[in-house]
Amino acid sequence: MSNQVQLQMDKASESMNGGFTDYYQNMVDYFHQNPDQNITYNTFSNRTNRATNALISEEEAIFYIVAYGWQHHQSMQHLLTETIDMTAEVQESMRVVDYGCGQGIATLAFMDYLAQKGLAQRIALEVHLIEPSKVSLDIAKLLIERLAIVHGMKVSIHCQQRTLDSVLLPLNSECKETFHLLSNIVDIEAVQVALPNVAKQLKSCTGKNFLFATCPQYDKAQAGFRILHQQMDFAICHHDESWNMTYQMYRVIQASWNQHTSTQRMAMMSWTNN
Repeated sequence: MSNQVQLQMDKASESMNGGFTDYYQNMVDYFHQNPDQNITYNTFSNRTNRATNALISEEEAIFYIVAYGWQHHQSMQHLLTETIDMTAEVQESMRVVDYGCGQGIATLAFMDYLAQKGLAQRIALEVHLIEPSKVSLDIAKLLIERLAIVHGMKVSIHCQQRTLDSVLLPLNSECKETFHLLSNIVDIEAVQVALPNVAKQLKSCTGKNFLFATCPQYDKAQAGFRILHQQMDFAICHHDESWNMTYQMYRVIQASWNQHTSTQRMAMMSWTNN
């Protein structure tokens, strides 16, 4: 990692005084002001197979967060807001498992959601990050630790640098509730192949469990959601919708801010093991 990139990562993480929004804005500003330092869309797309391969450099991580980060964060926040009321019965501690977590955007959205509900300082989070990319995993850990300070949250972080086909889920926990986050991964073929193994372990997770899955409504994502529903037949599906999400975001090809609409598929399920 170059000194300039390292300084930018540190600066952007320290800018998160109000949540992920600040980090995203800071990264966009850096990307826009330093075009010679950026990889191109074609380079990124070809190397990562349209963002389905694990990232191998900080430059790829910066491109990814600028191009896709806001969409990920907003779709997960929307799903949380639409489906669950955490103020009804507040737990002292909760477990979060973020599958194929990338740079931790889904977990950051979850933490921002708790802060918006006034619960951040009342709940301790036990966070499990599962991700094959060391680059992404290191960034996720950094950002979650920083946002925990901002929101005054107690957070413990446990990392597994591996793909989902070899994942070993933490089945037992002192936490009574576990939140399983699948953000923008069900369209990936390797994830779809791994879902039976993951679902088998999910079925054995103790306590009350909630699963939140979001993804742009690609054909491959539709196939992924079908597999997810088939493998999670032990869970109750409370929510499954396609949502036309309109938002302002930075478009990397145009190098400008534009209003963008994308259709997001999202589902929420729950099950309990006593």
